[in-house]
Amino acid sequence: MFSLISEYPETTVLSLIVVGLLFYIWKAKKDFFSPASVYIFFQCLTLAIAYLQMDRAMTPFHLKTWGVWIGALVSFTSACLLYQWGIAEKKLPEHVPVQNDFLYNWKWHFVLSCGILAIYLVGIFGIIKVVGSLILFSGDPSHWTSPLINYGIYAQFFSSAPLVVMLFGVAMFKSVNPVRWIRVVSRIVAPAIAVLSICAYPSRTTLFMSVGFLVILFNYLRKRIPVLLIAAFLVLGISAFVFVASARSQYLGNNSIKSMTMDAAMTMPYRYVANNYWNLDYVLNPDPDRHIHSFTYGIDFFAGILEYSGAPGAIRTSMGWDGLFNESVQKVPGYNTTGYLWEVYKDFGLPGCFVFPFFAGLALSVLYARMNRERTLRRVMLYVFFIYFVGFWFFLAGYKQGLFWIWGVLIYAISTICAADRKRIA
Repeated sequence: MFSLISEYPETTVLSLIVVGLLFYIWKAKKDFFSPASVYIFFQCLTLAIAYLQMDRAMTPFHLKTWGVWIGALVSFTSACLLYQWGIAEKKLPEHVPVQNDFLYNWKWHFVLSCGILAIYLVGIFGIIKVVGSLILFSGDPSHWTSPLINYGIYAQFFSSAPLVVMLFGVAMFKSVNPVRWIRVVSRIVAPAIAVLSICAYPSRTTLFMSVGFLVILFNYLRKRIPVLLIAAFLVLGISAFVFVASARSQYLGNNSIKSMTMDAAMTMPYRYVANNYWNLDYVLNPDPDRHIHSFTYGIDFFAGILEYSGAPGAIRTSMGWDGLFNESVQKVPGYNTTGYLWEVYKDFGLPGCFVFPFFAGLALSVLYARMNRERTLRRVMLYVFFIYFVGFWFFLAGYKQGLFWIWGVLIYAISTICAADRKRIA
């Protein structure tokens, strides 16, 4: 025991923080999915995994990297605490009933959700048109999921499985939806789309997002999830992670090994998590002879909003900046994720790594408090959408993706239309 602690001190400390947080949530009967809890839990858990150093690329953090990571964590959580203390006089109830009156038109919600489902199925048709079958059953998943294959506009459609899961998922619960037949259909469609998305285009992002949306919706619309179940969901998530990683890498090319060894199967999920952190340390502390592209002066921060105009791509090319895949900052080829902290750092420099998390934490805290005062479906869906990205910030900066902006707009629009007076939408 003591030898393990001395060998992995960082992992030990971070793991103790995770366990302590879960104990506090259990003892105080708090909501696990509050902004500060989600941020601390996932940031500490994933860095604890990374510091197991199962791959030589995961070298110890430099002091600057620790400063950025800890500073961002403190900044985000302090914003949450400051807002919480500011509304302490207005005691919020622990269990808030969801608005469930005649003003929400579930038939309109179902029709609009079916419209989004139809667009998603068009994307599935595009995959079958190119591949000849669903990618998981193609015999060579890694080839059909590589950047070499261009699915065109279909990619935007079949990538939207989590949006379909969100819209049907919120209609699954009796606490908010009094229309029984819509609940029954939704309980079939939501999980079916999550499974279909993996068969159609194996993607860890799509899988985790679909499952994550359903779990968080359950927490707010059915029953608060006990802390012990959080551990069970983590085990299931890791198992699914291994499955997807294996499916995508089952075949590696003409002259390479045709099946993964047991060692590769065990270490690949680790690398998917740890590469976010070794890349972050790698780019924050470049060697003197290694050039990392200059700061984007905040311009690339808005790339997601402007993505479909073509402007971000043109600006990146003209300025010599990296594309979406951070081509120049990969410590190991093929493992290119850096998490949101690198994105903020290259957009706004060191101050941005502390300012951005603070305002993000403050905004999420405001939405969370309003949802607890009056739990409307729009607030629930928007909070589920945003809090997921807080949990997975170690993987990606969601605001850099134009598709996620479209999802946010659609969630807001659909929930607003269906919450309008029946007479105005009849």
